[in-house]
Amino acid sequence: MMKNIILIAVLFSTFLMSCSVEEEANIPNEYSSQNTNVTYTQLDYEIAELINSYRISQGLNALNILNEVSREAITHSQYMVNQGALSHDYFYLRSQNIIDAVNAENVSENVGFGFTNAQSLVNAWLNSEGHRQNIENPDFTDFGISTQQDEEGKNYFTNIFVKL
Repeated sequence: MMKNIILIAVLFSTFLMSCSVEEEANIPNEYSSQNTNVTYTQLDYEIAELINSYRISQGLNALNILNEVSREAITHSQYMVNQGALSHDYFYLRSQNIIDAVNAENVSENVGFGFTNAQSLVNAWLNSEGHRQNIENPDFTDFGISTQQDEEGKNYFTNIFVKL
């Protein structure tokens, strides 16, 4: 019984992750946001609206969507689709690219996988302490968002928060 509980906890934690630390050294050549076109899905807008509504309900400022930050989110979501796995791989690179592009003072991210609608994703993030801390951080001023689908129609999400 205890093994099943531990297994479920480990599997659940792989579906929801938040990150705000450095990492990595061997960056693949195809991992570059320089030529990424920024477009948003309806799901992206719904996620942004839900996050901002929640922040406002908590007495926090709404966050602006920045294309420069979304460019990094799009690249990472597509990377996760290509890898077939949820990850924070190359967060340090994304963070540094954002710092360089918009002079950000602080960068953090939430990632997710498999949710079919914005409400279920945002609820899961709000029920996870690390994700909720990113969403509720009063210092953040802007964010980037990306939803990418794999060939089976499963969604991969990257939400990057920044303080300018």
